Amino acid sequence: MEIEDKIIEEERLAIINYKGNVEDMGILIAKLLSWAEANKVKVVGSPFSIYFTSPQNTKPDEMVYDIGIPVSKDTELSEEGEIKVVELLEHRVISIIHKGSYETLSESYKEMVEYSIKHDYDIIGSPKEIYINSPHEVQEEELLTEIQFPVIKM
Repeated sequence: MEIEDKIIEEERLAIINYKGNVEDMGILIAKLLSWAEANKVKVVGSPFSIYFTSPQNTKPDEMVYDIGIPVSKDTELSEEGEIKVVELLEHRVISIIHKGSYETLSESYKEMVEYSIKHDYDIIGSPKEIYINSPHEVQEEELLTEIQFPVIKM
């Protein structure tokens, strides 16, 4: 897959900040979708995670990440409770679509880091994984995950 430089427009997100195993993600996504349905909030994109720790140097049950869904711009901002509605400002990313198992995502991460070095990008934030489809919809080898690194061009 090809690495792309793109601008991500400002967006509104419903998120849960979580410390625990990434295998809990399915439950957290279901919780977000139930919240959206109960509150008549329109979901406008695929579920995602933003990682603040790395599986290479963090115990599985100590991973820290946000799990979220993009929601319509008219959703009220909220900092109360487990689910927060926040605004993410416009920003630049380099991005790749990874096809295949979540177990092989590290290969695409490595490719992205090498690309950023070779093309003079400075990674300025935590990586985001957007889950374009799910293991409940397709076979493992057909999974599509977009990986985004927030960057500035040096």
